[in-house]
Amino acid sequence: MIKNKTKIIYILLLMLLILTISMSNKPIVYGISSEMSTSAKGMVVYEGVSDTVLYGNNSNDRLPMASTTKIATAIVAIENCNDLKTPFIVSNKAVGVEGTSIYLKDGEAICMYDLLLGLMLASGNDCAIAIAEYFGYENFMNLMQELVLKLELSNTHFDNPHGLDSDTHYTSAYDLAVITDYALDNELFREICSTERAIIPKTNVSEERYLKHKNKLLFSMENCIGVKTGFTDNAGRCLVNAHEENGMRVISVVLNCGPMFEECERLTNKALSEYVLKEFISPYSYVTDINVVGGEKNKISVVTINEFTKAIKQDDLERYSVKYDVPDVLEAPVELNSVVGKAYVYYDDEIIFESNLIAIDETRNIDIKYILNEILEKW
Repeated sequence: MIKNKTKIIYILLLMLLILTISMSNKPIVYGISSEMSTSAKGMVVYEGVSDTVLYGNNSNDRLPMASTTKIATAIVAIENCNDLKTPFIVSNKAVGVEGTSIYLKDGEAICMYDLLLGLMLASGNDCAIAIAEYFGYENFMNLMQELVLKLELSNTHFDNPHGLDSDTHYTSAYDLAVITDYALDNELFREICSTERAIIPKTNVSEERYLKHKNKLLFSMENCIGVKTGFTDNAGRCLVNAHEENGMRVISVVLNCGPMFEECERLTNKALSEYVLKEFISPYSYVTDINVVGGEKNKISVVTINEFTKAIKQDDLERYSVKYDVPDVLEAPVELNSVVGKAYVYYDDEIIFESNLIAIDETRNIDIKYILNEILEKW
């Protein structure tokens, strides 16, 4: 009996030791703070220039997103409309739509550009329907899903263009940040989503409409560039906020967050104070010369191909290093653009990026035997 108890205690101690060791060797997840506290049900802070997640909490959870849906609606419309300025008669299906509205009227003629202003500044659900109907509603929803596929998003599905609640209308904080980053690369989208106030001119059936952006951080934070608020009973208060400073594009997304403005401001300021954008490898930059034996040239130059830029914590800068792996000597022939080495970026001892190095010179082999063999092979 005593032997059995001793054996059980031994096994328990062994299991505890194994658990302790495994916990102490958890892999480092770069740029993500799993312990970041937030009042949001889903949150992410995303740096768009380097496609880096800075902070996250439930960032891949599928959640309703209310009118932040309209970010996708706007960029899909912009990319697929050839004429943004010519007025057209809006569909009567857009008249009297539930929720926020700019009060489109039956038979009203209005252009796509003005509908986009009403969509992004006033969050008009009627504008969303009018835009979708312009392309054909079902076709437009297919275009929105094509955007999801194009960006390789795994936690997003659109049922409608405005964001009213539906069981199968959802996204994640991370997916929404990626959509926003993609959209902000479009100059027209950027112009509209960062507009503080706008006037939609008088139409055939309506007086002028005065619009003000619903993201109040656009008015209070320097370098804020939009983007979109949202609210439904199911989704709660949602905000996607974008900020550009020190070369970084910081996109903060909070879903179902009561103090959404305060939270996005806090997260943005935290990111700007803790992170810096660092270019570790520049594209097509000179690395070194390599000696060549048996060639008409005695050395060739080597350059990088790809760049590697990453938003990193300022306190971690010394933990990163760049190393180049190239031979001391090459044997001719060496072809132009041939791979002659590798570039590596390390975080401590772990490789986090690698890319080929190429020759930007070429040289033939001048050895007589090699030349004769080449002639014979071609003959």
